[in-house]
Amino acid sequence: MPNNNTYPFESVLWDMDGTLVDTEPLWIDEERQLMQSLGYEWDDEDARYCIGGPMSRVDEYMRAKTNYAFASFELTEILIARMVERLSQPLRFSTGALELLEDLHRNSIPLALVSASPRPIVDRVLKTIDSDFFTTTISNDDVRESKPAPEGYIKAATLLGAAIERSLVIEDSITGVRAAMDSGACVLAIPHLLELPSGPRTIQRLSLEGLTYKNLPEIFESILAR
Repeated sequence: MPNNNTYPFESVLWDMDGTLVDTEPLWIDEERQLMQSLGYEWDDEDARYCIGGPMSRVDEYMRAKTNYAFASFELTEILIARMVERLSQPLRFSTGALELLEDLHRNSIPLALVSASPRPIVDRVLKTIDSDFFTTTISNDDVRESKPAPEGYIKAATLLGAAIERSLVIEDSITGVRAAMDSGACVLAIPHLLELPSGPRTIQRLSLEGLTYKNLPEIFESILAR
């Protein structure tokens, strides 16, 4: 087993939707189909607002679009059920994600998955991708405050026995990056559809392609030296 005593990151904490697996287009499609089936239009601006969750925010937004014709979480319960079925089909990893995940796991870096999605969605994705990389997984149901609160990332690091300040979070949404920055971790932000927040311990990169266990710390060399 590799000796990681000198490795700068005590753990690497992954977001799920969009960061690990390319599921954001599926969420957008199911949101659009659901709202259209109820007679409401769902455009790109609506989709962008809901990226990164959490489900409470998505639910409030959907209900507002319907002039509150539905009870709290009635719409998102339907959406979750549709997504669980949709996610049982083969999923694509985000560019470079599987290669980096495998390399970190091979080098015995503690890994956790931290998602703003509910537990049924997290479990379905993990089952579909047949993943045993993660020592622990945190869903929206496992915290009192979901993203953009930092609770999920702090809890994951604690469960791994890692200091959050010596951990790396990989994120791709506004809410997720804010949660990661507020946790005190180093943050690797992967912008897709939206401009992401920046901070003194945050590095932005277009994708995870080409990143490895060895070169990942090099990106944060100036930050880690402080």
